[in-house]
Amino acid sequence: MVAIRDFNGDGILDFVVVNGNGNTVSVLLGVGNGRFGSQTTFPTGLSPFSIAVGDFNSDERLDLAVVNKGDNTMSVLFGTGSGSFGPQIIYATNPSPFYIVVGDLNGDSRLDLVVANYYSSNVGVFLGVDNGNFGPQTTYPTVGTPTFIGIDDFNGDAHLDLAIISYNWATVSVLLGTGTGAFRLQTTFSTSFAPYSLAIGDLNGDGRVDLVLGSIKPLLYSVGVFFGNGNGSFGLQTTFSGGSTSRPAWITISDFNGDGITDIAVSNYLSSIPNVGVLRGTGNGSLVLQTTIATGSSSSLTGIAAADFNNDGRLDLVVCDNSANKRVNIFLNTCT
Repeated sequence: MVAIRDFNGDGILDFVVVNGNGNTVSVLLGVGNGRFGSQTTFPTGLSPFSIAVGDFNSDERLDLAVVNKGDNTMSVLFGTGSGSFGPQIIYATNPSPFYIVVGDLNGDSRLDLVVANYYSSNVGVFLGVDNGNFGPQTTYPTVGTPTFIGIDDFNGDAHLDLAIISYNWATVSVLLGTGTGAFRLQTTFSTSFAPYSLAIGDLNGDGRVDLVLGSIKPLLYSVGVFFGNGNGSFGLQTTFSGGSTSRPAWITISDFNGDGITDIAVSNYLSSIPNVGVLRGTGNGSLVLQTTIATGSSSSLTGIAAADFNNDGRLDLVVCDNSANKRVNIFLNTCT
């Protein structure tokens, strides 16, 4: 997984990637014009998989929270403001923490963390307390073996809610927040496939949050969209093709062609022709394949994120390659 922020305060975007086999995270500082310096690594727990970024201790420096599948922990690393990070502080999770998101769940102006605990079939909520510390997790049942979490306000009550998926079940769980850091019992929505990935955004311009799912299951390679009703529920799934080589493992949502309409980009995992696909939004929620970008026959693409790395006003892509290449691909936007 990859996350993009300005970690050293120089006004140039940097990024951090998770090294699952190396038990570290790598920070690459931007030097301008879409280029980056050499990586600096920082230790985590065993088999880190997902990362969240925020200022956890209110010192105006960005910190990291990483979930580690190999030893059932969460690592918190405080930023120094120079692009480096201090030693990890370790918190226990439930077995096989798979994904992590960040937000202020109880309105106390401190950031909180939510972890998808794969083998426990729940999410664990860690409420932030003073000085960047977190209390013990409180768990809430979800769809079995949860793998991804989306966080936003789905019902317009100004409280953060959660959407959770699992690539073993054709179901989405929605947990509505109470604003106190607690969540109501899950509501479930059926999908036409067991989704591997999840992203959230407003695809049809109605001001309501929608869900975008990706599937890498054989014969079901597609992108599914659930349009939000604005009350915490979602309509029936609409499915779009990403092309014959699409295996949408990870999804990012942005306006890539500057037309004011939301588009999506997907990293196509284990495709016969590994690639990044960009699907153009039409404004009514429909998606049309615009282009694919080949990444090499040996690629195994995972995390993807979007930002303007070279300050030209166009959103670029960073994509992780988990193959023997062990690299990060930067694609600068050339849309005119």
